[in-house]
Amino acid sequence: MTMKNNYLTAIFASLMVLAGCNQFDELEDIRRVDFDAEYAVPLVDTRTTMRDILRDFETIGSLTIDPDGLFRFRYQQEVVTQNSQDIFNQINAALPPIIPVSSPFMALPFASPDGLEIDRLDLKKGSMIYFFENRHSEMVTVTMTFPQVTKGGVPLVFRQTVSGYSGSGNAPAGTNLLFPASLAGYTIATENDSIYVQYEAIRASGQKDTLSSVFLRLQDLEFSYAEGYFGNFLYEGTRDTLSIDFFDNWIRGDIYFEEPRITLLVENSFGIPTRSVVNALNVITVKKDVLPLKSIFVDNGIDFPYPGFNEVGQVKTGAFSFTKQNSNIDVILGAGPIAIDYDVDAITNPDNDPGIRGFIAEDSYYRVNMEVELPMYGQASGFVAVENFAVDFKNYTDVSDVEFKVVVDNAIPLAIDIQAYFLDSNNQIIDSLLAAPQRFAEAAPVDAQGLVTGETRTVSYAFYSGPRFERIKDESVRLLLNTAISSLNNGTKSVKLFSQQDVKVKIGAKLGVRK
Repeated sequence: MTMKNNYLTAIFASLMVLAGCNQFDELEDIRRVDFDAEYAVPLVDTRTTMRDILRDFETIGSLTIDPDGLFRFRYQQEVVTQNSQDIFNQINAALPPIIPVSSPFMALPFASPDGLEIDRLDLKKGSMIYFFENRHSEMVTVTMTFPQVTKGGVPLVFRQTVSGYSGSGNAPAGTNLLFPASLAGYTIATENDSIYVQYEAIRASGQKDTLSSVFLRLQDLEFSYAEGYFGNFLYEGTRDTLSIDFFDNWIRGDIYFEEPRITLLVENSFGIPTRSVVNALNVITVKKDVLPLKSIFVDNGIDFPYPGFNEVGQVKTGAFSFTKQNSNIDVILGAGPIAIDYDVDAITNPDNDPGIRGFIAEDSYYRVNMEVELPMYGQASGFVAVENFAVDFKNYTDVSDVEFKVVVDNAIPLAIDIQAYFLDSNNQIIDSLLAAPQRFAEAAPVDAQGLVTGETRTVSYAFYSGPRFERIKDESVRLLLNTAISSLNNGTKSVKLFSQQDVKVKIGAKLGVRK
């Protein structure tokens, strides 16, 4: 188990190699002599905690610390969102722009082939235009009433008198085309999924009659609230990826997280049953493998919490986590994830039950975020990362040879093996820091729960003779550092990383100085 590799790498590199090199400036305080000499110089004596190592943590995710000190890496991204306007647009689309009225009492259909059934609509904007012709010779007075369209309990009513028809040319018409009736503030309460319109045409003689060419037009409707059955609609999200930079510097090795999670975090103020539809949820690995998350909850979907009629305006929240108990997440997230490939939609009224009525308000929405959580509890075996550091030894003309001594007292349950290479300006290897990869820190011992029970001490040496150091001093411009990290027993034991765990490092250098 490890955190993002460049942080441990950086601390060990700076303390064990670079800090030592930078301290060669202390030679300026050493009195010059005319013969070769050796000087023992203490360079570093420090204690660093895991919290210190990660203090300047940089990632596209976030680092959190549990109350007990356990570290967790989290990566979060929005995967699907929906607001009420999209559903209101569908209601608008279900209403024909021009509605012919064929009888004095008629039901205007207020449903759609997709199953949309509206019980109530509150309008915040919009207008209605009526039009009719009088082909009777007598003047008529027309009263048109919408008993289910009310404002303050008063139905919407139009009344207009139209002259009689002469028998030739265009018939006299009644319309409010120039001054459409505002519907703002009106409530529509349907009956049997319909709105009823009735008109009464009274001739000047007092006789009731019918009209020809009666039409209604609804335009620019905007809603503030709706109740009913909103159909079985699929709302598509966008296929995207959530990047994970934990493995940015990985080159080889294995890692296993004991308790990783992918959590879907839901916020929902729609009063409608809604369920996730997972089209894809894959882990993309550093080896370019695509590993699908397998779970019954991927196959069947996850139901969103939603408010009831007595909770209008409230936002319900919920979280569902894919764990190793209900999915294969521990296997696929242990394969070196660099991204999560996802395609998540949502479907309303997933059981297609019109008996379940719901609501939406103008500020209703749902949002689903995905969070990937990597707790620092698990195993690592030969988990190798590579880092580059600039170096410059050209000013150290008085040094003939160097021997470093490094003493590490480690209370972190990770073993650190290091090898480094000095590179020239063409990125060609000049020399290696060590004859072979060397363990600079043994892992601290742990108990059955992966908790540290003590610390280990490791003493290491690195020697550079005169000719070898001369070439490094003259030609090297960068240091390529390979760091292999393993948990206890070469990665066979799961361990936990806590903020208070520390490593103490002492570095000394025995310097050969010449005139």
